[in-house]
Amino acid sequence: MTRRLTAAIVAAFVVGLLSFDLAASTPPDIYAQPPAIALGSNAAASGAHCASLPTD
Repeated sequence: MTRRLTAAIVAAFVVGLLSFDLAASTPPDIYAQPPAIALGSNAAASGAHCASLPTD
């Protein structure tokens, strides 16, 4: 295989993967995201390792 053929195969794979991802997923709702900094908003952190409380 030549470099040109290998590059063409990789480019076709990347384009196919991106096309599949765009067709299979829905775009994110940018207005439904949690606040980046929630100081004083009474919003509890969740879903991250820093949000888990110690159990001892």
